Amino acid sequence: MLDVMENDTVLPLPEVVDSPAVVFAGLLGGGPRPLVLDASAVREVEPAAARLLVSLLRAKREIGTVAGICGASAELRSRFRTHELAAYFAEPADSPFVCPDRDELGFIPSAR
Repeated sequence: MLDVMENDTVLPLPEVVDSPAVVFAGLLGGGPRPLVLDASAVREVEPAAARLLVSLLRAKREIGTVAGICGASAELRSRFRTHELAAYFAEPADSPFVCPDRDELGFIPSAR
């Protein structure tokens, strides 16, 4: 379980997570500080970036700090349910609301 504290570093991930984005997150959240990545805007994670994320989060946990991913959509969780990255997703909040912009396949959000 991922317990985000008030002073934990929470970094937003971009819509498309690539290797440079993971390296940048690692630099910003480096050292022994807790690292929580906000995946609420993520629509795609490149395969190489997923492997880098696993390495980054595993290394953080091995030194005893909080490390994980919060805000991941149900669709993103589903895509990675058999990947090593699944172990780093925080439990979704219990909410009766579903955002169609993120959780319905083929939905294109409006420009409003």
